[in-house]
Amino acid sequence: MLKQIQLNSPEFNRVMKNLQLENLHLSDTLQKKALEIVNSGMVVTPDLIKKALANGEIQ
Repeated sequence: MLKQIQLNSPEFNRVMKNLQLENLHLSDTLQKKALEIVNSGMVVTPDLIKKALANGEIQ
């Protein structure tokens, strides 16, 4: 099983820094949804991301 990523983990901070360099920002809500997707163990696909953002949950 992979390590669970947290909001304060170095991996997450690296992603946020990369987004900042691209002039992109994720709200706190989107950050939590992204972590939920990554930590769910599901394969991350564009469709999964779209559904999670539209529905506010992972099914």
